[in-house]
Amino acid sequence: MFKKHFKKIREENITYHISDDEHYNEDNRISIKVIYSKLNQIAKNGLWNIETIYNFDGFESYVLYSKITGPAIYLIAGIHGEEPAPPNAIYKKLNYINFLVEQNIPIVLYPLCNPIGYINNWRYPNIDKYDEKNVGNSVGDSEYLLKKNMKTTSVYSEALTNIVLKLSKQYVPLISIDFHEDDMIDKGYIYSQGINGSNDIIAKKIVDKMVELKYPIMLSGKTRFNEPIINGMVSNSNDGSIDNLIASKQIFINNEIEKGPNGKHVIVVETSSKNKPIEERINIHSSIIDMLEHLYFLAIKNK
Repeated sequence: MFKKHFKKIREENITYHISDDEHYNEDNRISIKVIYSKLNQIAKNGLWNIETIYNFDGFESYVLYSKITGPAIYLIAGIHGEEPAPPNAIYKKLNYINFLVEQNIPIVLYPLCNPIGYINNWRYPNIDKYDEKNVGNSVGDSEYLLKKNMKTTSVYSEALTNIVLKLSKQYVPLISIDFHEDDMIDKGYIYSQGINGSNDIIAKKIVDKMVELKYPIMLSGKTRFNEPIINGMVSNSNDGSIDNLIASKQIFINNEIEKGPNGKHVIVVETSSKNKPIEERINIHSSIIDMLEHLYFLAIKNK
């Protein structure tokens, strides 16, 4: 297993490169080596910039962003390592995403934010799983930028939030979609973090697509975190997530108020992975990605 292999490498003080290593594959997730190979292939076509978000202990995470700037689509996957379908869907749809850039649609792509978790099938970028002394912290934790007198929880979240803030100046988030899945829920739902909440036109289109595809979705009720669901959506969730950051009009830098990314349509897709094969889970996220061209021009029209 990965954990033993990693421990051996650390003891021998060998530089570790995640793309060269064996990794968790019991659920048929695509290897990181294959994902990164295609990312590099796409990045070489002259339409993209590629930048390292972090490289700690040899674990590398990347962001790709189109050379054309402007109101942009943000695509985020792999925040939690035990949720492999979203980064696999990104991989599956990379040619289509590249096509959108060819159509002069600015895109910022975070294809695998937590490679450490992905390789270890664990939620957080901590090497060891949960214990009472080591709960773990999300690579997308942004609370330290959303409240005064708080500190970042990890080098990983600091690196990710820093690059989100940097890119949001030239790539203003028009649509942001963060793809997730959860094996503790029977039906999915989405978060709508933008200014229009449950009335967001882009969020509504995504809910409609999930209903059309007969993918199990909660249209009402409450999430397992006791958040109310209205028409398939949770709105006004101040959860300190990367999505919360992207939607924020203002943030705190050194306890001073600064302008935030102020994303308009900020969506988190949360699907059920309980008792579902990975291929089926990849397909629902892929189907939402297939909507992006339509969603982008709809958002531009309603800007």
